[in-house]
Amino acid sequence: MFDIGWTELLLLAALAIIVVGPKDLPRMMRKIGQYTAKMRAAAREFQRSFDEMARESELDELRQQINDMKINNPISAVKDAITHPLDAVGKALKEPEKPLAGLPDDMVADAAEAAAIEAEPAPQSSDTEETTPVAKDAAQ
Repeated sequence: MFDIGWTELLLLAALAIIVVGPKDLPRMMRKIGQYTAKMRAAAREFQRSFDEMARESELDELRQQINDMKINNPISAVKDAITHPLDAVGKALKEPEKPLAGLPDDMVADAAEAAAIEAEPAPQSSDTEETTPVAKDAAQ
């Protein structure tokens, strides 16, 4: 840290003995040691608080990134598409005026035609209709 050699230390010790005196020199060295310890403790505390602030800011950034990943997670989009594949097809069929992006025109027309067929009411079966021989055999 400081570039002090042995000769400089010897010179400082001689000056301290002359200025302070041999009787008060141990007390002065103790006070200097106490002040040095206080300064080191204050520097350590400052370093800890600075590191803690840095960790908190990094944690906030990580939390934000995790939230962004949860919102824009492509895996959850794929999972939803796999678990509800018919929902997407049903929505596309019910809204033929909004064709799916990237589909050829003939496929869009087929989807519109399928939607029109689906919109027609289903024929009602009545109990009075004659059943076919195959249906009779199946009933027995």
